[in-house]
Amino acid sequence: MAWASLVRRSIEAWGPSRRPESAEVEKYLRERTDLDEFLDKTSSTLMFWFFQRREVFLSQQTMTKWEGDRLDDYVVFPVFPGFVTRDKCFFISHFWRQEDHPDPNGEDLRLHQTSLTPASWSYIWVDWSCLPQHPRSDIEEAYFRRALTTIPAIITNCRFTWFYPNFQPRLWILFEVAQYFLTTLAFRNPPDHVLPQDMRPFKRHIDEMEQDGVQSVLARYGYMASLDRDREYLTSWLDLIILLKRINLDVFGVRALCDNMALYPWMGGMTVSTANVTIELRRWEGVLVVGQNTYTFKPVPE
Repeated sequence: MAWASLVRRSIEAWGPSRRPESAEVEKYLRERTDLDEFLDKTSSTLMFWFFQRREVFLSQQTMTKWEGDRLDDYVVFPVFPGFVTRDKCFFISHFWRQEDHPDPNGEDLRLHQTSLTPASWSYIWVDWSCLPQHPRSDIEEAYFRRALTTIPAIITNCRFTWFYPNFQPRLWILFEVAQYFLTTLAFRNPPDHVLPQDMRPFKRHIDEMEQDGVQSVLARYGYMASLDRDREYLTSWLDLIILLKRINLDVFGVRALCDNMALYPWMGGMTVSTANVTIELRRWEGVLVVGQNTYTFKPVPE
């Protein structure tokens, strides 16, 4: 019953069917018989994101851990442009206070609940609640790894909320802030005085990376990631983000690139056309071609 309810609720959450992919993804989701089949198929074919429902997020005492028996807490959205949108979805950027729980006493959660209660939105994404956590089955691990590579697209298509208790050089946070700034017109180059105090160090380091390079700034401030594979991926992605910022690629081109990289993870090369320019990306080679100009960046791991 919980699985069937999730399928029905999710399709309703997608809204009126005006997207060309709607019939395809609805058929795909209805054909899955349970969560395990869904996770297994999703890790290798069409990708979906779990989003927590507003009423669940606002009523909890601590951030709830993703569990396969909590399906009533969620809807799932396909990783196609237009399903997840900033008018109804939030992304939470947060520190982890403990290795086994990001916010065990609910301190950060209460700040977010107070801030978000008056806002108009329906769904929220936070890693602890929306990704399978340790211990993970093999199926959950495969889904988790693919989902990590799509986080840039989640940030691109959601509103962004954060409360950082103090500055700590966390590589995931730096990446999340850089990704949001680059894909949001109002934040492409915000002056420091309009930013909250807890955001300013990350903004300053993003500016420094544009001048001095990613690796030197990460080393200068001792940015950390708990896993080597995360550091490898995030360093490559930051190198691409900073390159896009340096060449001043417009927001719509950046969003299109992020969406396509999430949607087609098996494609090393892709071409995206905007109203202004044609963009060719060869991510595993670290090559970006914009119009007649060719640039290089640290290749994204396969």
